Amino acid sequence: MTHCWMCNLGLMPYKEAQELQHRLITLRYKNIIDDILLLLEHPPTITLGRFANPKNILVSQDELKRRGITVYPSDRAGETTFHCPGQLVVYPIMDISHRVGRLREFIHCLEEVALKTLIHFGISAGRLPEHPGIWKHGKQIAAIGLLVSRGVTMHGLSLNVNPNLNDFKVINLCGLPGKEATSITTLIDHNVDIGDVITCTQDTFSEVFDVDLETISTEQVMGDSYAAESASMV
Repeated sequence: MTHCWMCNLGLMPYKEAQELQHRLITLRYKNIIDDILLLLEHPPTITLGRFANPKNILVSQDELKRRGITVYPSDRAGETTFHCPGQLVVYPIMDISHRVGRLREFIHCLEEVALKTLIHFGISAGRLPEHPGIWKHGKQIAAIGLLVSRGVTMHGLSLNVNPNLNDFKVINLCGLPGKEATSITTLIDHNVDIGDVITCTQDTFSEVFDVDLETISTEQVMGDSYAAESASMV
């Protein structure tokens, strides 16, 4: 079992989170820090992956502005996705250069984290071979999008806990016309606190990736002295 830092960042704008990941991915590549798992939520945001078609946004810019939804380009792979409060976002900054199978195995493990977390809440979901992510009754409950740079991962997994599912209708989900989103709360007909899902996700992530998670503070991750502090912690 290897060591991995873990930080719950709370609600963070997508742009800020992407910039933070780029800083961390550089530190990880230089072996200044260990692997680190970021858990967070985003304000309402449409993200456009490297292969995204803007036509998959189904409402006007004025409507997006009225609803407080921003649009932001992402350097991850994939198409158009939607983030919002009530959706747990899991960003592992991990060196996979020495892992057997590397990217394919890493994606499979991320899917396993989602599947095992859902089982904890009584939901048996599955993969669709033709579409990434995790699905239940033909509806997407978890999405996966990644960037790997110099053997280190960023971006990751988003899991719908208790978001407003109507907001997902502003896009073709992952560029797939007619596909819908679902959530843990919807499927079990009972409101689920995202904190409970975070706790479960930490446990399943540790199990699936065989890592020992150690919590560090937001201040350590965000502060200007983080690199120096991390160097002394590794």
